[in-house]
Amino acid sequence: MRKKLTQKTFLLLTILSLTVCLLAYGCIWVFLPNAGQRRARRELEQRTQELVKELRLAQAGRSEELFLEFIRETGAQLSLQNDKGQRVSMFTFQEIPAGAQQEAAIRQPFKFADADEEYLLMVSDLPERANEIMRAIWRSLPLVTGIAMLLSFGSAWFFSCYTTRPVLRINHIASKMAELDFSWYCPDVREDEIGMLAKSINELSDKLHEALEKLQQQNTRLEDEIQIEKERERRRMLFFSGISHELKTPLAIVIGQIEGMQAGIGVYKDRDRYLARSAQILHSLNAFIKEILMVSKIDLAGGEKERPVCLSGLVRELLAEYEGYAEFLEVSMDGEVADGLYAYGDERLLKKAAGNIIGNAVTHSPADAAVKVELAAREGEIRLTVTNAPAHIEEEDLPHLFEAFYRADHAGEHGSGLGLYITRLILETYQVPHTIENTADGVRFTAFFQAVADKNSQ
Repeated sequence: MRKKLTQKTFLLLTILSLTVCLLAYGCIWVFLPNAGQRRARRELEQRTQELVKELRLAQAGRSEELFLEFIRETGAQLSLQNDKGQRVSMFTFQEIPAGAQQEAAIRQPFKFADADEEYLLMVSDLPERANEIMRAIWRSLPLVTGIAMLLSFGSAWFFSCYTTRPVLRINHIASKMAELDFSWYCPDVREDEIGMLAKSINELSDKLHEALEKLQQQNTRLEDEIQIEKERERRRMLFFSGISHELKTPLAIVIGQIEGMQAGIGVYKDRDRYLARSAQILHSLNAFIKEILMVSKIDLAGGEKERPVCLSGLVRELLAEYEGYAEFLEVSMDGEVADGLYAYGDERLLKKAAGNIIGNAVTHSPADAAVKVELAAREGEIRLTVTNAPAHIEEEDLPHLFEAFYRADHAGEHGSGLGLYITRLILETYQVPHTIENTADGVRFTAFFQAVADKNSQ
């Protein structure tokens, strides 16, 4: 590209320059001799008129100096002719034998001051002057040709480089843009069309870069959403698989007890006792199904921020609700709740999530343990911290606590295994980061809510 454009431009400009020089020199060759002859003719006519004026005021015997001075100045040929048409000498005024003579270019009649006879002054220009001009042109031809070629080559090279360099830079930047490399910038700040083209290329590069970044961001978000959706689908499959497993055993027990009572076999003759057991199992299944329905509602909620929720009032209500339960389990509860703390979300779902955490802390604490609940604003966020001590969770159980149907006690004595799973769904729905960890003397759960400055904010 560079060689082709520069060479083409250089060759074209060289040909044009040489053509102009040749035309100019040809015009000089043709018109200069003629122009020189016409100018010499005008000067000769003017000088002849001046000579005639001087001769009319001079005496014939003193005209010799005037004639000689005229010849020295002009280099022309002079001849005199008397009134009889005879050629006479300019110095003796005697008749000269007829002979070959050059045709006169200028004829001027005059009379001397001391004579009555009229003479005709005939002036003939010499062709040597025109020949001298032609010879001078011939002699200058090599020098003029060399200078013309040097100027043509030099100017063509300079102009081709000056013209093609910004075009080549723009082409280089356009090539980089085609490779999606927008780190190059055209430095040409000229005011002509090339400068405007460079400015347009720079603007196009910026806009393409911005559009590509937006497209990449959207593509990244789309990939994240696809990955999230795949993960959700995987969790749904695992969840429904877990549901079928969890429902299979209690349903089999109830069916077996009912069939035994219908047949009146063995211990099942005591119908009242096994009807009570079946009812108890069905009540637990009913609670389990309600939790499953809540999971499906949370999964379909989409994480919309409905309105600000007063976390301060919500946590105080939960502390009041679990106070009797903790007292029954001989667990002490302590709450430190700051006033006026708000976060976006659904009040019912956030209360369910916080209630599951507090309830688990009370349920899984031994007698005489202490459960401490703190709600405070720190560094632009609201932290809900629930600590129960003494307590401990095995390290291999910590990463799985928020999975569906996972029980750290491995005995299945407490709950359905969906409580912390529901808590995780709710917190993830409203983008609330959370952690659970062992401390020196207990277990600590922390949730980080984004604070709302004004409870009336939308």
